[in-house]
Amino acid sequence: MELAQIAHPKFREELIDEAKKHRYIFKDQMPPHKADLLFLEGYKSHKQLKNGKNMAVRPLLPSDEFAYRNFFYSLKDETVYFRFFQRIKTFSHEMAQQHWASVDYSTHISIIGLVRNKGRKEIMSIGTYAEAENKRAEIAFVVREDFQGLGVASYLLEVLEGIAKNNKYVGFTAIVLRENAAMIKVFKKRYPEMKIRADEGELSLTMDFIE
Repeated sequence: MELAQIAHPKFREELIDEAKKHRYIFKDQMPPHKADLLFLEGYKSHKQLKNGKNMAVRPLLPSDEFAYRNFFYSLKDETVYFRFFQRIKTFSHEMAQQHWASVDYSTHISIIGLVRNKGRKEIMSIGTYAEAENKRAEIAFVVREDFQGLGVASYLLEVLEGIAKNNKYVGFTAIVLRENAAMIKVFKKRYPEMKIRADEGELSLTMDFIE
C-alpha cells in the first residue's frame, strides 16, 4: 500500500490489482486516491507536547489501516463512546474501508497524531472533518487517554481549520455529548462565540472561522 501511494496516479490501481492477485493485501482493499497527492506534504507538521513528547501530524493514509485499528482497540470504552455515541468492541477491516471510501482530502479528511514508542511510531490521536451544509464541515476528535489534557485536540483543531479554510469552508459544526466537558472546552477556547443548541443528551455546536 505504501508503494502504491507514492506511485504515479495512473499506475496505482494496476499495482493494487497485482498485489491482490498475489494476496499481499486484502481482496477488497481500496486503492489510494487517484489524484496527485503531493499537496498533502503541506499538511504535515510537528508539535512539542506538554509531556515532552514530539507529536508528528499528517493525513491518514490507506497504508495506516493496521495502526488505525490498533489505535481504536487501545482506547477505553468511555473514550470510544464519546467519539461514536455507542459501544463498539470490534474495529474491523470493513469499518476501515468504509472510512476510506469517503476520504478525498478536501471534503473529507482525517489527520493523525503519532508519537514514537519503543522505536516505532504509533497513532495516539485522530481528528476528522466531513462536509456538512452551508459551506461548513462537521468535525470530531479522539485522543488516547494518556495524551489527553496535553493540547493535542487543540492543535489538531488548528491544523484542520487551516485545511478547511484552504478548501473554502467558513466554519465547523460538531455534535458532542453533554458530559464530554473536555471536548466542549477545546471548542469554546478556539471559538468563544460558538452557538450551542441542546438536544436531549447531545449538544450541537456551530463555529465560525475568524479571518
